[in-house]
Amino acid sequence: MLEESFEQLDQEQCAAYLKRLKLPQEECTLEFLDRLIRRHLEEIPFENLDLVRTHELISTDLDTVYKKIIQGKRGGYCFELNALFLGLLRGLGYQAYPVACRVLRRPGLRMPTHRASVVCADGKKYFCDVGYGGFACVRAALMEPGVVTHTDFGSFYFERECAGWLNFWHKGEKNREKSGIKIFMVAEFPSAPVDFAPANQAMCSPGAMFYDKVVVHRMTEYGPLSVEGNQVTLREKEGKKIVTLSSGEELREVLKKEFKIEVI
Repeated sequence: MLEESFEQLDQEQCAAYLKRLKLPQEECTLEFLDRLIRRHLEEIPFENLDLVRTHELISTDLDTVYKKIIQGKRGGYCFELNALFLGLLRGLGYQAYPVACRVLRRPGLRMPTHRASVVCADGKKYFCDVGYGGFACVRAALMEPGVVTHTDFGSFYFERECAGWLNFWHKGEKNREKSGIKIFMVAEFPSAPVDFAPANQAMCSPGAMFYDKVVVHRMTEYGPLSVEGNQVTLREKEGKKIVTLSSGEELREVLKKEFKIEVI
């Protein structure tokens, strides 16, 4: 019953999805999983443009999200992106399920306001997330406390919080002397897609972090390219550059040039 509720795309939809990612279909290996995650973060941006524009509840229905992101060539936020990605994983043949995450970047314990996916392979579980902006983990992370997953943008690892929950940490390679940053508390058990409805409602309500301010992220080979409000953070070989936007027209130009998103 629970597994029957998980998102899953059909063969035709998976083919269109892979075309959007500019990847050929391959066997369901861990290596291909890493390529899917990295390419997804590079090609399909995290963005909350519809919420800021309309202040209406974002639909996380799989067909709606597929039409918006794959056919409409848009991005989305975590409840859209990770629902769609889970549909791709299961459609391709991976054994995968959705998990709830508590965001820990702010003080206090909050309700689970993020969703990600877990892939089961070779008797082990791997955490996969294509719906978190910033320095996201660009590959599947082994969900075993103490095991480090190395990436171009730092190391990621899990530590035990309590029974059923693991804390997910990030440590930047340039800050080896400093402690890591605790990002999420991740459930070890699957959730049904309907379980995320209250969190989606909360994140689409006045006062929520994505309700009023435009937030757009896309990973590049030099790190995350982002728009937050009227500030654009560009990352190039020479380093980071911050540009302040002065009009809606400038924002539209940045969205089109850097994120391949065209909005009216």
